[in-house]
Amino acid sequence: MIKFQNRPEVVKILFQFKDHIKSLDIFNNADYLIFVPMHRDDIRKRGYNQAVIIAKTLSKITGIRIRYDMLFKIEHTKAQVDLNMNQRIKNLTGAFRAHKIENVKKVVIVDDVFTTGSTINECAKVLNRQGIESNFFTLAATPSNLGA
Repeated sequence: MIKFQNRPEVVKILFQFKDHIKSLDIFNNADYLIFVPMHRDDIRKRGYNQAVIIAKTLSKITGIRIRYDMLFKIEHTKAQVDLNMNQRIKNLTGAFRAHKIENVKKVVIVDDVFTTGSTINECAKVLNRQGIESNFFTLAATPSNLGA
């Protein structure tokens, strides 16, 4: 709904769950929130990154600041929506780059939807190479019936 129906304001519903969100273990000892980045061409086309909007809301709820300069999408990739699990993994391999930020040990990666985990996993891999541990937060999870 956020991205395909252009309704970024729906993330405000998270405030109704703020006490539950603040109690989640994934935020314990997190230095920052970061978001799954989009390629600049895709941001230009849509006008916003839905994961940034979610991260801003989570930041207001948790008090954890957002880092905008840690994770980047350096490769323009196909949209994941019509790809199966193996295609999704291959599509995103090498698409992200992380910058090491001094004294950052743990972050929470924010995205809108978790389907196969390929996006979050690829982001976590590049962060891990920089010595940064990560958890993730998404608004929705879909059953993985895409097959391999």
